[in-house]
Amino acid sequence: MREGESVQQFGIVLGQMIGMAVMMVVGYICVKSKVLGEAALDGICAFILKAGIPLLVFSNAVSGTTRADLIGSDAIIAMTLVMYALLIGLFTLLSHVLRLKRERGRMFRGCFAFGNAGFIGLPLILALFPGKGALYFALMSIVDQFLLWTYGVWTCKKVDDRQSIADERPAHGWLDRLAPLVSPALIAVVLAVTLILAGVTIPDVVLTPLKTLGSTASPLSMVYLGGLFAIRDWTGILRKYELYVGIVVKMLLVPVGFYALLTAVPPMLGLGAANPDMVHMMTLVSGLPTMSTMVMFAEREHNQPEYAIGMVLVTTVASLFTLTAVSFLVF
Repeated sequence: MREGESVQQFGIVLGQMIGMAVMMVVGYICVKSKVLGEAALDGICAFILKAGIPLLVFSNAVSGTTRADLIGSDAIIAMTLVMYALLIGLFTLLSHVLRLKRERGRMFRGCFAFGNAGFIGLPLILALFPGKGALYFALMSIVDQFLLWTYGVWTCKKVDDRQSIADERPAHGWLDRLAPLVSPALIAVVLAVTLILAGVTIPDVVLTPLKTLGSTASPLSMVYLGGLFAIRDWTGILRKYELYVGIVVKMLLVPVGFYALLTAVPPMLGLGAANPDMVHMMTLVSGLPTMSTMVMFAEREHNQPEYAIGMVLVTTVASLFTLTAVSFLVF
């Protein structure tokens, strides 16, 4: 990466981190000054999960995207599948090597498998790849949202042996078992892809307000997290050794190794060189800090929300340095 580009990349990442910090401080102050209470934070969480994120993904996906663009960019789906297979397999293995028990081991896997693509990744992607960044992100989201609302939700659930036995019984119909897959965000992704394939164009008079509403998801999520920092004791995560192992592996070793994999393997298989923009984008995505949605899942399940909050905060701060270092190495 040339020096000028390195400085530009650092500026983009630094700007995102500073902006997030400011919004979290606002949320913290709002809770401490009684402007927001726990009930209000619950309402913000529900809006983000059920409206904000779906609108953010949908509006960015359909904006100016054609059927040809979609079909020509399908390789990003394969890259995302490979990335999650590596992350889930690696952190499942690490959770056993580190001897993490029950809920702690599950939460560790989820926190390091899912990066904060919507709130940190998307702004970076749009800034770095203004041409097709939104399309690449939408295609990645097909896999990302499916796994988040299935495997990600599972990692945040409490481990209850009696409940696990009950869940294995066929008393619940197959529709009940499929219900967790039907999330608002996944519906938004599927709808966007369907409209693009059908050649349907959303009028600007409709798309603009959808984009405006979707854009509120990012600042609201930071306000929400800042509020949770004020009412939850999250500092215990600093004493968890797996935090530091996870940061080194997920945010430094994995992206560098994934970049090497994406650049070396396709030519070896006779597929030709992979699209450089796709490779660079997925390299950054693989090293993103913990997804803030994991906190919302943990809060909803009443299962170690402080652990998840601490993971989000510390990995987000660490990403200021790790994302810059990774981009310097691979661009």
